[in-house]
Amino acid sequence: MLARDDRAAARAACEAMFALNGAYNQAHMLMARVMMPGKNYAAILSRLHQHLQPAGYAEIGVATGASMALAGAETRCVGIDPCPRVTANIAARARLYPLTSDDFFARYNLAEELSGERLDLAFIDGLHLFEQALKDFINLEKHSHPGTVVMIHDCYPPTELSAARDRVMAYWAGDVWRMIPLLIKYRPDLDVKVIPALPSGLGLVTGLDAGSSVLEERFDDIVAEFMALDYSQLDERREELLPALANDWQAILERLPG
Repeated sequence: MLARDDRAAARAACEAMFALNGAYNQAHMLMARVMMPGKNYAAILSRLHQHLQPAGYAEIGVATGASMALAGAETRCVGIDPCPRVTANIAARARLYPLTSDDFFARYNLAEELSGERLDLAFIDGLHLFEQALKDFINLEKHSHPGTVVMIHDCYPPTELSAARDRVMAYWAGDVWRMIPLLIKYRPDLDVKVIPALPSGLGLVTGLDAGSSVLEERFDDIVAEFMALDYSQLDERREELLPALANDWQAILERLPG
């Protein structure tokens, strides 16, 4: 069906499979392909590295190192992950910290660990829980400059089960999607978009302000407010809550800092 570009038929097939088995992993993955055509997130990150050539890059959630391996040889990288299992060949000047992101920011100064290089690009891909992604964003923004670009993985879950806070199947985005409407409401000074890129969307945030304290000062109230935002709202208000940016390099390029 997707081979014929018949997305309506593919969506209907997914719905039929959900009716038989709501946790059928392949059906959720197919729905993701229906909703997110185009390049996957790794291809976008690769283009960002090539275009920005960041002097400093921070990544939260390193896993196998596949995304960190996209950084150029001259980029100073900091990778943060409590249980890294790096198998990728990382050419960049990278330092890996086997810690939770909370522990890292409590013990280290990111600017110092980047050897004084400016934080030009960051990628948040940690616990798949929005309150942790919010903490990570707050900590990264403190080291940002007006041209810093922050990417947030897992912001466009195609189904309610894929957006569950507890993982129940292999395909899983968690509730990081809540970060997008949260930032739009409480940080209208930011430019916030979601790129519908496989496997689960990629948030693009620019216009950062290292001096902003709104999110940190109101953290508990903000978390409580957005925990109450149910996934069902996305069925009716997806474009409002998760404003999409076309998965097209030219469209992405036009949103990047000059």
